[in-house]
Amino acid sequence: MTRGASLKSSRRTVAPTHDRKRGVMLGAFLLAGAASAELPDYTFQLQARTNLAVNIEEGSYNVELGSLTSAGSYFVPITADRQVAFQLAITREGRPGVWYGQNGEGGRIYLLPDGMGPDARLGEVSLNSHRQLVFAVTGTNDASKNGIYVLNADEPDAPPRIVRSPLGASSWSSLVMNEAGQMAARVTLSTGYAYVLYTPNTTGGFDAKVLAAEKYVDPGYPYTFLYSPGANDLGQIAAAVDLQAPNSSAWYQELRIFNPDGTSQVIADTRGHNPDSNIFRFAAVQPAINNLGQVAIQATLLEAAGRQSTAILLWDGDELKVVAKNGMDVPGEPGEAIGTVEVFPPDINDRGHVVFRATRKSDGFRAVWVGDGENLKRVVTEHDILPSDKGDARVDQETPTNPVFSGMPSINRHSDISFGVGLAPPETDQVEWGTALYIAQSSLWTPDAPDAGTDPEPDAGTEPDAGTEPDAGTEPDAGTEPEPDAGTEPDAGTTPPDAGPGTPEPQPNPESDSGCGCQSTSAAGLWPFALAGLVGLTRRRSLKRREQAPRD
Repeated sequence: MTRGASLKSSRRTVAPTHDRKRGVMLGAFLLAGAASAELPDYTFQLQARTNLAVNIEEGSYNVELGSLTSAGSYFVPITADRQVAFQLAITREGRPGVWYGQNGEGGRIYLLPDGMGPDARLGEVSLNSHRQLVFAVTGTNDASKNGIYVLNADEPDAPPRIVRSPLGASSWSSLVMNEAGQMAARVTLSTGYAYVLYTPNTTGGFDAKVLAAEKYVDPGYPYTFLYSPGANDLGQIAAAVDLQAPNSSAWYQELRIFNPDGTSQVIADTRGHNPDSNIFRFAAVQPAINNLGQVAIQATLLEAAGRQSTAILLWDGDELKVVAKNGMDVPGEPGEAIGTVEVFPPDINDRGHVVFRATRKSDGFRAVWVGDGENLKRVVTEHDILPSDKGDARVDQETPTNPVFSGMPSINRHSDISFGVGLAPPETDQVEWGTALYIAQSSLWTPDAPDAGTDPEPDAGTEPDAGTEPDAGTEPDAGTEPEPDAGTEPDAGTTPPDAGPGTPEPQPNPESDSGCGCQSTSAAGLWPFALAGLVGLTRRRSLKRREQAPRD
């Protein structure tokens, strides 16, 4: 085991002037080792099951038959009290909608109005425990109808509030609604991307503040590309960014935390700027940040003899730890190892528990895992038997090469995990039971769990607060405990960059994920990772190519 160098003393805070200084030095990492902290055990509760309209005998559960998720719906956020929501890309009416539920019950709560045009799209859903839901609507035939839609689940028939700021915004991705009622997103402007924080104001609206932007948007920033961000309940945004090396044609990446006051700090950088770093590049999927400032991110590491390995990294506030990487032994499972870390965003809660997707090396079966940099556990694995409305169901697909999991898992502060899977009867994979949403219910859950503060003691009151100290109640507050999400929107396009000079291997393409409830469909479930952000992307990439010398 090699121990990574402490970065706490070498982190720097950068004022909005964005003067460039020497990057953070990274060397080895603290690898997963013997167990010293608790990971939960899990039981499973079905929330909904979608299926094709033709599968009348197999049916659906808690959703109208023929209402389907899609390749674009691969994120299902979960709150501390186990509320969940997700996008319905297809409904019987032919327009997208939103499903919302809790404790195994739920249904469609919103349907995009008729008459908004054939290109109208509804983005991924985020929610908080105050029953606020947000999602972006774009592509309508009336530009005034594009924007962030804010909906209250207690008043589903009330028209949603539409937020269109900042001026010139045309789309909103990686949208998060946190426990303080703030929203964060990567916003597309006419000349590039910006990270924007939306804070509720006294008039019932939101004040928008740009925390960072590409230099084509604002020359005061040095960033040549902003990747999809994650956000927490304190209004902090974590994201990877591209920069051009000083006095060089080379470019590199930094992992940064952007603060609500406009400052930012570097957590890590890549070999293009720091020769001592063994991070080749950060993945083109968004990181996750919890309320303690800990960050989980996927990256490609350089190992012996130039070999590359995909890994899930955890910045714990002092150092980077390897939660999992290709070929890493699994503690507690002799002879077992991680096969391949799949290209999906990780998620993290305030316990430092990180959830991610990876295959099991012994048989190649896909699985959802949880780890903390010391312990590692499979939560659910391909061919596991789960309870369902149809009785015992097997996590399976009709075609073995089709992924059995739908999109990225999400974790809440109790370490409950939401995930989507394809289901089949235990005895055969040739019968379509559709795509199901489950909550893996954590053994660590308790109704008296801490609120949103940094103190581990539970609170005792009824009103939400907004601070870092525990308050007093049974209601979630707006401080530092409830879970952040990990973003759902794609980032940068079809040609992911590397993180320095040289000739990088292409970024692995995400596996297919039908998400449609049709096991025989081999749709490209992560097509948004490749397609979103194409507005203006060709022009911006062209600008980057003109600024940077061709890579060897």
